Amino acid sequence: MLILATFVLGALLGRADQSQTAPPGVSQVEREIDSAQELMQKAEFGKALQMLGRLLQREQAPPPDVFMLIATCHLNLKETHQALELFERGMSLYPQTPLLEEFYVTLLTNYVPVEQMKDKLEKALDISPRSLALLRASAFVEVRLDSQSEQARLAVTRFVETAPDDPNSHYVYGQWASLNRQEELAIREWEKTLTLTRADARMVMDIYTLIGDTENHLSRAERAEAAFKNALQANLSLEKHNPASAFFYAEFLERQARFEESQKLNEQILGWAPTYGPALLRKASYLARVRKPEDAVVAAEQALAGNELNPDQIRAAHVLLAKTYFQLKRMADAERHQEWLKAQ
Repeated sequence: MLILATFVLGALLGRADQSQTAPPGVSQVEREIDSAQELMQKAEFGKALQMLGRLLQREQAPPPDVFMLIATCHLNLKETHQALELFERGMSLYPQTPLLEEFYVTLLTNYVPVEQMKDKLEKALDISPRSLALLRASAFVEVRLDSQSEQARLAVTRFVETAPDDPNSHYVYGQWASLNRQEELAIREWEKTLTLTRADARMVMDIYTLIGDTENHLSRAERAEAAFKNALQANLSLEKHNPASAFFYAEFLERQARFEESQKLNEQILGWAPTYGPALLRKASYLARVRKPEDAVVAAEQALAGNELNPDQIRAAHVLLAKTYFQLKRMADAERHQEWLKAQ
């Protein structure tokens, strides 16, 4: 895999489709950048790095995108420290450059532990205090580290005050409020996010799912269902549907004792993602309830072999399997799951 190569060579730089011979009037620096990208596309990162490194030796600083290419080369050569060091050098040469700041956040998110991200983002914000990319990342990091800390509150507030029309600022503010048990504030902030992000179906899905879950916890079933329906509508508009979002709705229907509706949606989820563990476990529970134990154990075993089960769900799968195998008089299988439960 070419680490960050698509991000750099395609979406941001837009040079990948150029011909091998640069057009007349293009500078020597641009020709060398194009040649380095051709080498990167061939996965010859060492050679590309040598070519790009020569640009750093010149008296005049190279263009900002050179530092993105250099970082990408180092990452593909498993040289994370060098990638960060040289990229931060580029940021110091080109402060308040959104292109570099967005790339830096991507770099930190993928290659730096969250505790170290906090320190690096603080230093970057000292140079570019109004950078939306850096403020957004800082707020997310502070909330993740300790949502109830004063630092988290200040980071979120700073982001909202700097970018009141940015949907991400209200999104993270809603997350902070929810984690601090301020559910009404969280819903208001997420609703504000929706007014700013109608074109982004994925974010619309995420926000409505969060609102639905929060309304459900507040025992406001009608509001919860309306939000879940909106989330599902946005989900269905995506090229790749999201099973986790729809599963919140299926769980809600289950709690409302609307079992057939819940199971119908659950089967739809499995049509999108056949190995999605939570939906397989829900199917197994339903099959056990309608007295189809042979089918139930198949679904439960598939759930354990699938993905995205949390620890409570894993335990529930073993409990269901131990009980159902016992009903089927398959004692060896039942004992296997009982032993797992005893070991926990």
